Amino acid sequence: MNKYSVLNGLNSEEINGLSVCLHFEERNFKKGDTIMKLSENTAESGILRSGLAYLKSIDDQGEENILDLYREGSIFGSILSMDTDVNLYYIFAKTDCTVSFFSTKAITGLCSNMCARHIRFIENVITSSVCRSRIHIDILSQRTIRKKLLTFYKYFVQDSEKVRNEMPFTLSDLAEYICVDRSAMMRELAKMERENIIF
Repeated sequence: MNKYSVLNGLNSEEINGLSVCLHFEERNFKKGDTIMKLSENTAESGILRSGLAYLKSIDDQGEENILDLYREGSIFGSILSMDTDVNLYYIFAKTDCTVSFFSTKAITGLCSNMCARHIRFIENVITSSVCRSRIHIDILSQRTIRKKLLTFYKYFVQDSEKVRNEMPFTLSDLAEYICVDRSAMMRELAKMERENIIF
């Protein structure tokens, strides 16, 4: 489970209790499926229990961009996303995924029992959302492709010798996520390999 999971600090018994408390509904998705379209009327949120998913946007020109990466334990829903009036935003299954859905209202209020696991869950939701946003902003704010890549690796790949095996993105998706031209990024990656910065 990733360190920004909303289930961190909860043992299996507490997670099972939380699923009852929040009335989780588990659904499975195949690679390439749209898990959720975000709008002001989206009443559900989801926790990714397995797999890899992206938050993508489509502008009025039809151009798509990857805005966020969801791994096991990540949460998503319209309440945690940007204003949905400008572009179309949707959650895309990059691999086969399992998602636990629940009412978004559960994030904004405690259950009738005021249980400690629910309070911890809400704290994790806030922390996780802020951390993921900060990470992407940090990456995008770097002024060169190399610095963007190095910052990305710092957050997503713990061991530089396992970059190719551990990267959560394809190279095309990585270029989209860090907002650079793929060809230019590939040239920079080749330079970094020659300099033994990555392997």
